[in-house]
Amino acid sequence: MVPRSHPRKVPFLGGVFLIAFSILIFQILETRILSVIAWYYLAFFAISVAMLGMTAGAVWVYVQRDRFESAPLPVTLTNFAMLTAVAMPVSVIVQYCLITTLAASWITIAAWSLLLCAMAMPYVFSGVVVSLALTRSPFPTGLVYGADLVGAALGCLAVIGLLNVLDGPTAVFCAGAVAGCSAVAFAASGADPQRWLHKPRWQRPGTVMRVLLALTAISALGAVKLEPILVKDQIETHALRVFERWNSYSRVIASVPVTMAPPLWGPSPMMPSNLRVPVIAMNIDGSAGTEMFHYTGTPDSISFLQYDLVGLAYRLPGIHKAAIIGVGGGRDIMTAHLFGVPDITGVELNRTFVDLHTRDPFYKGFSNLSLLPNLKLHVDDGRSWFASTPEKFDLVQMSMADTWAATGAGAFSLSENGLYTLEGWRAFLHALNDNGIFTVSRWYGTEDVNETGRMIGLATAALLDAGVKDARAHIYVATAGNVATLVLSKSAFTAAQLEILNHTVQQYGFTVLMAPDHPPQSDLLSRATASSDLAALNRALDSSYLDLTVPTDSRPFFFNELRLLDLRKLGGVLHLVGSGGMRQGILLGNVVASLALIMILAISAIAVVVTILMPLKSTARNCSPRLVTTGSLYFGLIGMGFMLAEIALLQSFSVYLGHPVYSLSIGLFSLIFSSGLGSLASEKIGTHSRVKLGAWGALVVTYLIVLERILPAVFQATTGRERIVRIGVSLAALLPLGFLLGFAFPTGMRLIEAVDREPTPWFWGINGATGVLASVLAVLISMSLGMNVTLLAAAGCYLLLIPVSFDLLALQRKSVYEDRVLLLQGL
Repeated sequence: MVPRSHPRKVPFLGGVFLIAFSILIFQILETRILSVIAWYYLAFFAISVAMLGMTAGAVWVYVQRDRFESAPLPVTLTNFAMLTAVAMPVSVIVQYCLITTLAASWITIAAWSLLLCAMAMPYVFSGVVVSLALTRSPFPTGLVYGADLVGAALGCLAVIGLLNVLDGPTAVFCAGAVAGCSAVAFAASGADPQRWLHKPRWQRPGTVMRVLLALTAISALGAVKLEPILVKDQIETHALRVFERWNSYSRVIASVPVTMAPPLWGPSPMMPSNLRVPVIAMNIDGSAGTEMFHYTGTPDSISFLQYDLVGLAYRLPGIHKAAIIGVGGGRDIMTAHLFGVPDITGVELNRTFVDLHTRDPFYKGFSNLSLLPNLKLHVDDGRSWFASTPEKFDLVQMSMADTWAATGAGAFSLSENGLYTLEGWRAFLHALNDNGIFTVSRWYGTEDVNETGRMIGLATAALLDAGVKDARAHIYVATAGNVATLVLSKSAFTAAQLEILNHTVQQYGFTVLMAPDHPPQSDLLSRATASSDLAALNRALDSSYLDLTVPTDSRPFFFNELRLLDLRKLGGVLHLVGSGGMRQGILLGNVVASLALIMILAISAIAVVVTILMPLKSTARNCSPRLVTTGSLYFGLIGMGFMLAEIALLQSFSVYLGHPVYSLSIGLFSLIFSSGLGSLASEKIGTHSRVKLGAWGALVVTYLIVLERILPAVFQATTGRERIVRIGVSLAALLPLGFLLGFAFPTGMRLIEAVDREPTPWFWGINGATGVLASVLAVLISMSLGMNVTLLAAAGCYLLLIPVSFDLLALQRKSVYEDRVLLLQGL
């Protein structure tokens, strides 16, 4: 065996810092890239893949410990850091090459399995690096762990700025370059750095660094662009593209202007068939579409907008001040201008669109929004802005505000989730004048009410919440094709207003779905809009085979309409899919997303068994069955509980902070940083008695329950504050929790090692395995029951942990007693 070398301290710790920094950047970049090339159900899956890969790397170190111990530590760390650096861009390239649809075939399973392997490979290599650095270095574990902790935490924050400068694939190359820098640092930490000059050129870290930096530079300059084969199951046309920009919210592309028939949301059949206008098609994350129309400064250039159903509310008199949620290509702002609104405000989450309208010479001159007098544009989350503004508006418009991926995913925390909850609509109604109008347009199924029914239910709930007794007198809904427009009046519609709306609907060939003088044809909608309180409303909506109940911040999944826990009703939907009777893309998307989640769970379970449990099963064979059982329960519960809490909180803070990337960055930073501090503190404080173990468990359970109780009120009180304030609130909530949760793993390891050190890798694997599976399970629970239930389920895991930890403590004391007896007998 080769003697262990003693690495230099500063470059060694620098290497640990850089590898952790790069891998957290890569992890969050994965969520953004997956949101572009695939449906959003993979965004949070990136977290479980990271845990799977890191755990598999640690298992590899254990299983091949003789081989790893036979080489100098700096050499091994350098090699695997170099592999990590190369694996990051290769991983994204492979992901771009795969076609991951949901066709019923073995090839589909193979493609998804390859996707899992491609995503996990960088984590496996980095898992080897981190595991060896923590277990084989001559430096204090706390010091090495601290470098790892600081690097990971700062990586969570760095990715936001990185995505505002570079596109996703280029940012991955940069993350790989940082990992390459860690290889250089590890090489420099070796006792004899000159020995690298005698290695083959391809193994020298400088060579890898030069290649990575060259690829990054080429990609950043635009000479080479990595483009996926499929984006959201569609082949993307690049020939007409003239613009592409990534940021922490999205990837926006735009095409050259094309003269075509106006692409309206709800076109009137009365629109002249020969009408042609110049249009720039714009795309968000591969699927969501918005159009930019050319405004010449005269009403004639945008007069075609009068034929769009979504502008129905502008026919009402007294609209002098309007606000638009979601500027996009500027269509709704132009509609307000066409109808003579003198004061217009636009609120847009994505800065790219505002920059195009105000800074880019070509697009600014095409849309000409700058020509509109008294137009104000704000870059902010719509809900937060309306909650904080003191302004009052005559009309607030929200037309088709989604990324379309939400209807396919149906479950995950997206930027638009907070726009379609009871709490969100409360903020919008609060920003209206006493006679103000709130108008929302959503997809309409001609064969069923589905999404429109949920929109009407949400409108009814918002009115009941505002103290309105008869919601029907405030709701007017018209349809055109597959779009429905809700016109909600803060005060009851007058006869004159109804006459104007009815005349417009008749003039333009639209259809009235429901109105104060036109009761809905659907019994479900009749009972729902006649409800006197929220409970009665949800009971009425609950009679549908779809989930049309009112979405709240605790369960903000407006776009998911499947009842996953009601097998009878779910079976009815699946029967419709199987018989070809479901032609509505929204519901079909829900089914596809749910099946994808099930497949991801199955593939993850197989991967866990193959890469973690099977290689480690021999470590548990010769140990006490009681120790194996109790230890497995302990580490399974903390793996399950931590991930349930993490996913629930990330989803909750996604709605609160306004976008999943902010939630991931701030949430992961908080939990990683504070749990690391808790882990270090556990060594000094110690939890070696029933009193301390019980007190710690009670604190964790209590804190989780308190969070579940008070977070909604805290969110409601601070939603309107600046994002920096909301980030501060997030840190204040998450840091104490992470600190408490950080005690669990090292405490369990100390208890296990006091009895028998041999099976510790098995328990490490159990912890990783349950964490991987819990990430998908957490999403399913949140979809079906609410994020608060997921958080309470996490509290339940830690509650069960108390008696299990007592049993481990008893085993430890028994082992100590037996050791003392043997010692006395030996004397």
